Amino acid sequence: MKLIGNNWRERWQFWTVKLGTFLSAFFSLVILFSEQMLQIWHAIPQNIKDRIPEDWGIWIGLVVSIALTVVRLKPQAKLNQIQSFVTVTAGHSNADPGAVNGKFKEAELVTKFRNAVAHYLKEAGVAIKTDGIGSDNQNLNTAIKLIKGSDVAVEFHMNAAANKTAYGIETIALPKDKKLAQDLSKVVAKAFNSKLRGDAGWIDQSQSARGKLGFISNGGLIVELGFISNETELKTFNEKYWLAARDVADVLIHHIK
Repeated sequence: MKLIGNNWRERWQFWTVKLGTFLSAFFSLVILFSEQMLQIWHAIPQNIKDRIPEDWGIWIGLVVSIALTVVRLKPQAKLNQIQSFVTVTAGHSNADPGAVNGKFKEAELVTKFRNAVAHYLKEAGVAIKTDGIGSDNQNLNTAIKLIKGSDVAVEFHMNAAANKTAYGIETIALPKDKKLAQDLSKVVAKAFNSKLRGDAGWIDQSQSARGKLGFISNGGLIVELGFISNETELKTFNEKYWLAARDVADVLIHHIK
């Protein structure tokens, strides 16, 4: 780098050079620490701000305005880019009804429940991904692909048994999700006035009669919303599924926050 002629030391005495250097350093600091400056400014109580002398206030206002402009000009994450989300899916699919009791099909009932949970999550401002909208219920492969990157992934099913009196709520999950599984089962059982099955509502996948399940092996949880084969539990589901869905959404919101 070549300095201005051979008399740069003399030139440093000029006030214009000093002022230019000072302003350059000042604005560099504002640019580098713009976000921190704004955070500090917003953290100052209003009663303290009101005591700032008027002549100081003009300069502070200028600095804050510059910092705000710089922050707005800095590259921001795309607004439509989901950084984190909750996956909620319905068991079986439009092509696979699952368990059936008269006119009621498992796939259709759990799709309604998925939609209700999704509604409450969106209402709370939570980003979600689902395996369909409305009556659409995509297959298991589609549901599994949605798990990757999610904060939590939950799929809804209903049990069925030859014994028509069998009832209760359970959530099948890996040991790492035991607490969440129990919390989910607990609120559903309370809403449906049912009982908890397994370990306070949790069924370890290794202990499940179904063996390894793709959705769980990929990190998700499966909530069994009662027995479709039990007339009383089926009736309660149809009457109160919105209430249970609201409570499930609350558990998921609490979990991710």
